[in-house]
Amino acid sequence: MSDKILHNITKISADLFCKLLGQPSVSDLKTQLYEQNVQIQQLEDQEKALYRVISKIRASLELETIFRTATKETCKLLRVERIAVYRFYKNWGGEFVNDFEFAEPGWDDVETLGKNTVWNDSYLQEHQGGRYRNNETLVVSDVYSTGLSQCHLEILEQFHIRAYATAPIFVGKKLWGVLAAYQHSQPHEWKKLEIQFLSQIATQLGFAVKQAELLAQAEQKAAELHKANQQQEILFNLVAEIRESLNLDTLFKTTVREVRKALRADRVGIFRFDPESNYTSGEFVSENVLPDYDSVITIKVKDYCFGEKYAVAYHQGRIQVLSNIYQAGLKDCHLIVLEQFQIKAQIVVPIMKGQDLWGLLCVHHCRCSRDWKTSEIKFIRQLAAQFNVALEHSELLEQSHFQANQLAQANHALEVANSQLEKLSKLDGLTKIANRRCFDEFLEREWNQLKRTGNYLSLVLFDIDYFKDYNDCYGHLAGDECLIQVARAAQTVLKRPTDLLARYGGEEFIVLLPNTNESGAIKVTKLIHKSIELLNIPHTRKNSSQDFVTVSLGVATQIPTAKSSTQELVNAADKALYKAKEQGRNRWVCAAKV
Repeated sequence: MSDKILHNITKISADLFCKLLGQPSVSDLKTQLYEQNVQIQQLEDQEKALYRVISKIRASLELETIFRTATKETCKLLRVERIAVYRFYKNWGGEFVNDFEFAEPGWDDVETLGKNTVWNDSYLQEHQGGRYRNNETLVVSDVYSTGLSQCHLEILEQFHIRAYATAPIFVGKKLWGVLAAYQHSQPHEWKKLEIQFLSQIATQLGFAVKQAELLAQAEQKAAELHKANQQQEILFNLVAEIRESLNLDTLFKTTVREVRKALRADRVGIFRFDPESNYTSGEFVSENVLPDYDSVITIKVKDYCFGEKYAVAYHQGRIQVLSNIYQAGLKDCHLIVLEQFQIKAQIVVPIMKGQDLWGLLCVHHCRCSRDWKTSEIKFIRQLAAQFNVALEHSELLEQSHFQANQLAQANHALEVANSQLEKLSKLDGLTKIANRRCFDEFLEREWNQLKRTGNYLSLVLFDIDYFKDYNDCYGHLAGDECLIQVARAAQTVLKRPTDLLARYGGEEFIVLLPNTNESGAIKVTKLIHKSIELLNIPHTRKNSSQDFVTVSLGVATQIPTAKSSTQELVNAADKALYKAKEQGRNRWVCAAKV
């Protein structure tokens, strides 16, 4: 009997023996081991894919780019036919956002959900987000075997949807929307890993929306401060004009011109009451008006209602702000006067001469109604105060000092806002070192400079070994603290002001060393490696002789030329880093000559 036959008989006997004892056979154990290895590999592939997508999301501060990138990558990684983003309205209705959707070829023109399709789900409206408020996902493998209502099926059939999976997007604690994966051509059995991946991407999108909102608020604040600064500068110049000139006609013309430009109004005029009319008549003595509208200069205005009912209030400092003259409850006599000058909205501020009501500073909007901003009203109020100064010159010095101080404060506030905005755009929020965007700009600038001088440029690319295991073991807060300590340790090594340390993505960092050859770069690399090792951050792993956090590093050096590119240098450092990983981690590898 041959050895092979004997081996087969022995194997069969062993399998029968295991079955008699009620234990899994060797074949069963091998199958289970294979299936577990496949699951582990799938999980590892998903984690890598997730890190790639998160890195791309964090590389941009522009919301449309973030969502386009996330939906495209998610669609390809899950191998589904469409990924769409549904955003809730305040009433818990909502729409599929046009700019955020991605569909595979063949389905991108079939009843596109993302054509800002309004989809007001009565259930979601009634329950204010339903299951999504509890951070629950919804999975349907086949719409025809899930017991959906007929009306719901009709909507899904309209968009050729056969299977779908959805995950909520939270911005802070607020339910913002839903990330949805759709299959059109056939049913789809959703795997647990797929749903987990979809949920993780939805979470990252929520972070991105929050970051974009904070950035938008900072930009809006900067814009408001800039506008306030412009208004204060105009006010300051007008104050200077008042101080330097006693010619009221010149002063009035300058004022109405600059105010109309600053507020983008249709007409700005200065109205003077006839001295003996008891505030019942007067005329506009100066104006600046767009060509589309009539001039009001020298037109006599008679309004007996004003003298009887409103003069006292204006004398006491009343400011009239009308966003729409037809919704302000005005009497017919007052409306007739406003319509005579094509006025749809206006601001009227009293001009005082000493204790007397001298006239009115009027800002007219003629093309349509207008909601006046608080800053605009404040600006007109301040300007009218300066006219009081011009008419009563003794108050000039005090008012000019006040406005100069306001201008200084506005300038300082604008500088602070601009500085904060600049830091926000170029610093990594966690580690407080340069971010990817800052690194890319710095690399391009140094590359072009060294290309002219013919000097060396070196890169050191490194990341934390087994960082995912560290996060899983100690938690993400500890992971964040680890990243901060590693960044600080690496930063202490860099002594020259031209050297730059940046967070390149996730747990990956990069160092740019201008005017540094290979030996110099290796010296810096060793120092970085040692400084992080000396942190002694605990990181115990099975089957590992190291019980603290380590890093792997890749070094690349090149003299920039017209025929080479920055990407070649980055790629060389990246390959060297992965060689260090393959050789066992906790080491550095120098790239071959680029």
